[in-house]
Amino acid sequence: MKNLITLGLFLAASTQVHAANVVELNTSPEQRIASLEQMIKQKNRVQVEMQQHIDTLQQELNELRGTTETQDHRLNQVLQRQRELYQELDKLATRLETASLSNTPIDTSAQAPALSESEAYDRALNLVLKGKQYDKAIVEFERYLTDFPQSTYLANVHYWLGQLLFTKGKSAEAKIQFETLVTNFEQSSKRSDALVKLGKIAQDSKNAAQAKTLYQKVVKEYPDSSAAQIARTRLKSL
Repeated sequence: MKNLITLGLFLAASTQVHAANVVELNTSPEQRIASLEQMIKQKNRVQVEMQQHIDTLQQELNELRGTTETQDHRLNQVLQRQRELYQELDKLATRLETASLSNTPIDTSAQAPALSESEAYDRALNLVLKGKQYDKAIVEFERYLTDFPQSTYLANVHYWLGQLLFTKGKSAEAKIQFETLVTNFEQSSKRSDALVKLGKIAQDSKNAAQAKTLYQKVVKEYPDSSAAQIARTRLKSL
């Protein structure tokens, strides 16, 4: 690209020199000087425009390189994960072949690749939101607490466990999950909803005083939230 631009500049300059020769033969010295100054200005303007164009092309090239590097990185991640899966499958195939030859039964469920904490959370959540398989979701979330005790999703896991257990009519167990969230995860976005749920559990248990305290806590700490709106409505009914 730069070679083409340079060639263009050379042709433009050659044209200007030819024009200058013509001017020198047919015009006065003052006109020739003025004409030459005009051509120099034009040449400088063309050079500036060409440089700007080159800079723009260079910027676009850099952006394309950045995009390519990002795509290469993602592709390498996918390929790495694929290689790991192939290795696991190869190991499993070897174990199956060995077991077949020796007539020894083998538990293939233990050979499945382990899920990351985000993958395990998504799988459990999908059981709730997409599959509506609440019993399986409870099992998955309870297993998650054991497998990932330091996960960043713990507050959400306690919340969903509380919701599911409350829906199943297991209010005492649900209360434990909501209380854990409220006590241990004060910065969680689901804390206000958990407080409302605890108020509802207290209200259903005919403990109006505790329910009132919890609802008032929601209104005080989260005045602009949707949970506060629910709490205000329920306070009126107490």
